[in-house]
Amino acid sequence: MNSLAKKRLFFLFFISMSYNDFTVAISSLYKTSVKLENIKTLPREKFDVYIHNSLPNNNSPLLIHCFSGDDDFGNHTLRMHEDFHWEFRMNIILSTEYFCRFRWGSRDKRYKVFNKHLAPNCEGFKAKDPNICYWSIRDDGFWISNQIPPITLVQIYTW
Repeated sequence: MNSLAKKRLFFLFFISMSYNDFTVAISSLYKTSVKLENIKTLPREKFDVYIHNSLPNNNSPLLIHCFSGDDDFGNHTLRMHEDFHWEFRMNIILSTEYFCRFRWGSRDKRYKVFNKHLAPNCEGFKAKDPNICYWSIRDDGFWISNQIPPITLVQIYTW
């Protein structure tokens, strides 16, 4: 490999390694410079999704199947107070979406549990706080919080 090719390869490697650090730095600056209600999701931001069974104990577990266009997490059975968790980074064009199918007794629903419109419900209060989508599944619906344990919850969907 000639000297010019080595320099180009090093430059591409440097750019690819610096991109993630750059987006994290920009994200931190952005979040600290705006009010909470104006926080916007940036490409490559990390998110953690938790699906928590907060249903009453009636011997009927919560059955879930979560997936995206790229990932399929399979079927899971959640008993009372159990949860299922995964993490990911938002893609470059902000089109990352995750869905879950929820079955509890005779109830059966399928909802988006993450996309760019739900992301503001998951963003940390401060720049260094993790982005958490904590879904509490209850008998009256589907509630979201950005904290564990949840201090405040917002109902997004109903059964």
